[in-house]
Amino acid sequence: MFEDETVDVACPKCNHKNSILVRDFEESAQTHFVCQHCHTGVKIEAEEFKQRLDQVLKEVRNLEREAARDAKRPAKRPRKGDFQI
Repeated sequence: MFEDETVDVACPKCNHKNSILVRDFEESAQTHFVCQHCHTGVKIEAEEFKQRLDQVLKEVRNLEREAARDAKRPAKRPRKGDFQI
């Protein structure tokens, strides 16, 4: 769902924001990249990111289920007192 999205990761040396694909975090426990500004090699432990991504995906699925459930319910008919002029 989010694999084509990017995450901005700050370089620990120069604090430049580097965009990393979510797909890179999902594929392995560690992600390596070279800072585009200072060319320092950076290693990222992806385990915490994966845990948080799993939480977000779970919440999205719950929202989708609730939306589908609400869509099946008939809409409440407005009453006379519901409107203000």
